[in-house]
Amino acid sequence: MKNKKWKQKFFAIYTGQFFSLLSSAAVQFSIIWWLTDTTGGSPLVLTLAGLAGFLPQALAGPFAGTITDRYSRKLMMILADMTVALGSLILFTTLYFYEASITFVILVLAIRSLATAFHMPAMQASIPLLAPEEHLTKVAGWGQTVSSISNIAGPAVGMSLLAASSIEWVLLLDVLGAVIASSILLFIYIPKVQRTELIDPTSMLVEMKEGYDALVKHPVLLKLTFVMTVVAVLYIPLGTYFPLITRNHFEKGVVEAGIVEIVFAVGLIVGGSLIGVLGDRFDKVKTMAAGIMLMGVALFISGLLSPPFFYIFIVLAGLVGLSGPLFSAPFYAFIQTEIEPHLLGRVFSFVTSLSLLATPIGYAVAGVLIELTSVAALFSIIGVLIIINGIITIRAK
Repeated sequence: MKNKKWKQKFFAIYTGQFFSLLSSAAVQFSIIWWLTDTTGGSPLVLTLAGLAGFLPQALAGPFAGTITDRYSRKLMMILADMTVALGSLILFTTLYFYEASITFVILVLAIRSLATAFHMPAMQASIPLLAPEEHLTKVAGWGQTVSSISNIAGPAVGMSLLAASSIEWVLLLDVLGAVIASSILLFIYIPKVQRTELIDPTSMLVEMKEGYDALVKHPVLLKLTFVMTVVAVLYIPLGTYFPLITRNHFEKGVVEAGIVEIVFAVGLIVGGSLIGVLGDRFDKVKTMAAGIMLMGVALFISGLLSPPFFYIFIVLAGLVGLSGPLFSAPFYAFIQTEIEPHLLGRVFSFVTSLSLLATPIGYAVAGVLIELTSVAALFSIIGVLIIINGIITIRAK
């Protein structure tokens, strides 16, 4: 039976995670800006920085999930946070006393990505050990809200610190955030998953296959994972093209592009909050389908709007943001409900790695579509494809 104080535990955990995510978002923004400023906006350097930010996490994911399932998930989260802190501390020392090379900075980005590969499955796999099953969707909504607020406020904090001082002090903020998150985790009891088999150091590949089999042998979860991967391929590149459609199609400037980004971010927060309050009252798969359909319709209409209807596009951008937590939070909760606790780390890692590895495909397809048509047509085409995935989701069960 779950501890009656599970809500207080999550309040403490998410408070620590807020500081960790906020400082990490600030550092991520600051490093990218520093690279842009130092290299004069070199496309090659920025591409390498982007790859360093997600490729290590994608490639290490299945191994990280297996290791997470073997050992203490609390320990994995603390080690991941402190690894990020150590990387930031080393970079701070290098920048403060010496002159850091571009290669070294990109290496630090890769280390941060690698640490995330361990932190994410450990965190997601810990949730069903602390929260009652009937509240997993609600908890996922809380997590989405914390993540959204952090990702919005982080760049603002980074920009403010850069304006007032320099990147070195932003890096120290990251160390502080990791220490706060890890210190809070030290006082949270997270039950260990009981394993019936002995840990064999040579069985890493066997255990990875167990996680893969758990996913493949669950028909509904496999279909939903396929849908979420396709939606990620279609949806993630659009973040890059929101400013482009604002400028090239709606013929607006940087202020209007900023407003679109803010409204989108507010939509994310509202969606996460909505799931946090109401998420457990509805069927998870139906909620996923509703979220996916809402996103598809909003994107489809966005591409059909003519320039005078820009303010309708702003509203639709908010709906696109709102729809994200509506399908991602129930999906995470569905995995936590359907997969045995000792396999959760591996399954989450496989699911995350699939989306990350598929992301470059999405950018390539989006780039080709823009060249052949226009950025407005891209939004409508992607909207239709996402609506189709929403229909597939409804029929998944």
